[in-house]
Amino acid sequence: MRAAILSAALLSTAAAAYCPSYTLSSSSNNGNCGIEAAPGTNPTPAQWQAIFALVSNGPSAWGSNGPAVANIGSGCNKPLPVTSIPAKFPCELLKAIAMQESSWKQFCVPESPPDQVGKSSRTIISFDCGYGIGQVTSGMHIGEAPAFDRARVASDPTYNMATGTQILAAKWKATQCVGDNQPRIIEDWYTATWAYNGLAYSNNPSNPNYSSTRGIYNPQVGGTRPYQEKVFGWMEHPPTATHWTVTAVAYPNPATVGSSGAPPALAEPACATPTNCVQTRSVHVSSCFLTDAGTPDAGTPPEARSRPAAAAAPAPAAARSSR
Repeated sequence: MRAAILSAALLSTAAAAYCPSYTLSSSSNNGNCGIEAAPGTNPTPAQWQAIFALVSNGPSAWGSNGPAVANIGSGCNKPLPVTSIPAKFPCELLKAIAMQESSWKQFCVPESPPDQVGKSSRTIISFDCGYGIGQVTSGMHIGEAPAFDRARVASDPTYNMATGTQILAAKWKATQCVGDNQPRIIEDWYTATWAYNGLAYSNNPSNPNYSSTRGIYNPQVGGTRPYQEKVFGWMEHPPTATHWTVTAVAYPNPATVGSSGAPPALAEPACATPTNCVQTRSVHVSSCFLTDAGTPDAGTPPEARSRPAAAAAPAPAAARSSR
């Protein structure tokens, strides 16, 4: 079951025109999309910023503007104990996921399928029923009855993005720890981000189909990458300086991710690129977990406030070479 994802190529100038709307009533609705597109005008970049600021703070902040999201785990005994905390999300990660998914579109003038072309601005709906900015797919087909309001996923940008975080939180809870599994550490969401697009080998960074010397993904250049590397690449290459601050995230050692779609628990990411662990980087506390004074919020444990990643050993030759 795909979770709020459409890994479409939204990264070139052609992305500006990308606007499918495979609405319920479309004659081309072969994916059984279950909800009619809603009319609407896409939020401005400034309005999106306000939406991300709200949604990143979780259900305690958005209240009735999003679905319920259960508490998530924090800590993995490395060294912090496992505790249950209210769900909260790195805003940098949410912005990058949404850019990869839809180029920050909830509404647009359809350019496909043929029977929708030229109609007024409405919900972006992919051929496999990914709705809105988060491309929420799970629960959006005919006959499905998810624990959220499907009509609001189509009509309300805030509700749509909050529903995407509900799915992301479920992936966080269902996957193995990264580092000490601190929700405030952007890099600790690496495996959950992978799982958001599906824990498939196609997204495994050690998959030999990917270049063993590839660098950081640059959306303006493009290229084949695992989904989570595309998202992490967006964080380092925002579309403009006003979208978000450049965040040079660290990557896990590809030699440690295994050879399937379900990685084991991973050490704190420390590699400077997806394939270069000779140079290292520190991990990052999300800016949405900081107070106005620029210091971590009161809920941030000392160990997670400014945590340089341990130096990572180079990937062994077998992992670096392609087959």
